[in-house]
Formats: sequence, C-alpha cells, structure tokens
Amino acid sequence: MRFPFAAPITAIILAFAVSGCTGKTGEYAGRGAGVGAISGAVGGFVTAAIFGGNPVEAAARSTVYGVAAGATAGAISGASADAQQEETFRAAQQEKQDRIRAKIGDDAFAGLTALAKCDHATALSNAATATGSTNADYALAGLWLQAITYSDQAREDTARGLYPDIIAADPKIDDTTGAEARRRELVEGLTRIRGEYDLPTVCA
Repeated sequence: MRFPFAAPITAIILAFAVSGCTGKTGEYAGRGAGVGAISGAVGGFVTAAIFGGNPVEAAARSTVYGVAAGATAGAISGASADAQQEETFRAAQQEKQDRIRAKIGDDAFAGLTALAKCDHATALSNAATATGSTNADYALAGLWLQAITYSDQAREDTARGLYPDIIAADPKIDDTTGAEARRRELVEGLTRIRGEYDLPTVCA
C-alpha cells in the first residue's frame, strides 16, 4: 500500500520547482530534493512508529516538505539568487531534520538514511554507535535500526535475537509478539518509502 496522495503531490511539487531549471540549475534542484526528502521521510516514519504519532502521516509530510524545500533551495542556489532567500529555505529544511535528530540522535538518523539506500554496513555501524548512547531514546532507536537492517538482509533470526533487549528498553513493547509486529511495521514502511523515491524496494 502506498501513502495516500504522497506520490502525486510529490511529483507535482518537484516538477513545478524544477520546471524552470536547466543545466546545472536543474541538477542542483534534483540533488537537493533527494537527500533532504529521503532523510526526512524515513526518519519521520521510524520516529513516529517508535515514539508515538502517525507513522504514515509523518513520512508523507516529510516527503512533501523535503522535496519542496530541497528542490527550491537547490534551484535558488543554481540560479545564484538572493543569498538570504536561499538560507531561509535551507534553514527550514534543516529545522525539520534537526527535530528528528533531537529525538533519535545523529547516529540513528544517519543509519536510517543509509539503510534506505541499501547501505547495510553503514546502517549497522551507526546503529552500534547509537545503542551505546547514554541517551535512552538514542539507544532504543539504535536497537530498532539494527533489527530492521538485519531484516532487510533477510537475517530474520538475528533480528529476533534482539527482542529481549528491545522489550527491556522499549516501554511500548511488552513481549515478543509486540516486537514482531513493530519490526514488521517498520520494515514495511521502509519498503513503501523506498518505492516512493524510486529506490530498490529489495536490496541486491
């Protein structure tokens, strides 16, 4: 199931933002949109799923916002427009990402972005760092990042081996049944988001 309306709205916003750009300007716009949007979508979804909120809405809002802000900021940069206006757009996009980082930590945030792009080694490295954090939320985000990364590698037994630690750390998870349901929710969400960004839904 795809996010309702997210893909059409995203396409319209990106097309509008880039339509007036050619050459390097268009290249900057597309590149700015991709990095900002995928980070916000994956980070927003996982943060909402783990800590509370509507994961689908969080991902959809991040998708639209990330593309609009990223593409516009990129276009402004490519056109060498007013520096203050460019900074305003970049600051707005950064503020969105900073709020996610504040909840799950820089390491988990970077790891989720890497996972979306099938970079499992980087995702697991960041997850290991996050789980060692003295911040309980950062450590919990790291545990879930490990679980969904192992799942994405088809290492289901390894992922399930983390359930005792997850149950001990996550106040919303009472038993292995709850952990299994949450893991599946996160993996399915990751797959949907990859599809929204035309990334491989299954890593090679």
